[in-house]
Amino acid sequence: MVSKLILTICLFLVVFKGNAQHNLKIKKEDNRFLCYQIGSKNDTILKNKSDLFYIKLPDSLKQVLRVYIENGKLAKTQKNNVYQLSYINGMKYSHSIKDTIFETLLEGATLSSKIIELSIINTANSKVSINNKFIAK
Repeated sequence: MVSKLILTICLFLVVFKGNAQHNLKIKKEDNRFLCYQIGSKNDTILKNKSDLFYIKLPDSLKQVLRVYIENGKLAKTQKNNVYQLSYINGMKYSHSIKDTIFETLLEGATLSSKIIELSIINTANSKVSINNKFIAK
């Protein structure tokens, strides 16, 4: 009787140990970023009303994401990660964030229009992550 109990306990321990979950440690790589309009969200850019955007990039994407804008450009504001979109007719700009430095490059001319096109492109794989059009007023 005692040997049967000991055998049952041993069998239970072997089965329990065999089914036990093991902890795995996986290095987390967060490739998500945030980009959204602050204030009233619509497709019309009004100076000092709907021209602010919040852009937050993880360190792993700072070197590969670039913002391209036709008929406008971004300017860094006093607030961290907040950028103001300005209408500049007929000009193309690109923006990137290298570490903590916000870089703006003049990319040339574009067709004159009241439509501002904003695209965020991953330069590592040439894929468009975000593409929005806004009307300048």
